[in-house]
Amino acid sequence: MCAEPGHRLPVDGRDVVVVLNYRGRADTEDCVAALLADPAPPAVIVVDNGSGDGVLEAVRSRWPDVVTHQTGTNLGFAGGMNAGLRMALGGGARTVTVLNNDTVVPAGAVSALAARALHGDLVSPVVRRVDSSVWFAGGVVNAETGVPEHIFDERLARLPVDGMARQSDVLAGCCLTATAETWGRIGLFDERYFLMFEDSDLSLRARAAGVPRTVLTDVQIEHKVSASFQGAMGRLGAYYFLRNALLLTREHGGGSLSQRWRLLRTRVLPNVTAAVRQRDWPASRLQLIVIGAALGDHARRKYGRASEWLEAR
Repeated sequence: MCAEPGHRLPVDGRDVVVVLNYRGRADTEDCVAALLADPAPPAVIVVDNGSGDGVLEAVRSRWPDVVTHQTGTNLGFAGGMNAGLRMALGGGARTVTVLNNDTVVPAGAVSALAARALHGDLVSPVVRRVDSSVWFAGGVVNAETGVPEHIFDERLARLPVDGMARQSDVLAGCCLTATAETWGRIGLFDERYFLMFEDSDLSLRARAAGVPRTVLTDVQIEHKVSASFQGAMGRLGAYYFLRNALLLTREHGGGSLSQRWRLLRTRVLPNVTAAVRQRDWPASRLQLIVIGAALGDHARRKYGRASEWLEAR
């Protein structure tokens, strides 16, 4: 079902999942198939960020009741998910889950997340990689860098747990569930981030609003984890990581000079150092260009999608 302006979506009072596609048609179809295989399936909205890969036509052909929406251009994770969120909330959804397209969600998972969300929580499941290793089960803000991170060591055991619900400073944007009311309290994703750390910003805004951030430890999904950020795209990812980390720490009361130096020293400069040691001068130059662009854009308050010249480079 292609969403038309002014057309009321068939999601009133339902639990809705928004799946965002960007040049990942096969993953998106697998994701939707798993959602609709649930005996009590949620309503599904598939948003495409101008991919040109035929995903929406394929989805409508296989599942005519799935709502689709074409943004026409790459709005990033934040903008694309916001398009779907606005549609779901405007259509009267009870709860809305934002879900990465490169995930596989087992039967009953969305219902369990929605049931917890009805308590007023912002909710994530435990997220595992395809090799079954844990990618996300809880997160904290690193005091040394001011940047949120996933934790797996003894710090995870220190997070408050109530039954199967673990409280967490930050949640993972690859799967987030909240009621319409809670989305209204927190607000949608900040589109300045485009991608990376928009989920951390949302989590920290939820904390400021008094909304519990909960990981359901008995709900687990599978995630391919940044399949799109390989090779050259990995360097573009480094740009978003640094620029957005600086924005996040500035917006949420961190970002001291010492924190910013530790962020550069521990999370960014080691890649440059490794390239220099290997005498890979083109890679080291490109990494320095990426770092300079991120620092410069943050200083100029230039956010959103990276500049065309940087994407081309």
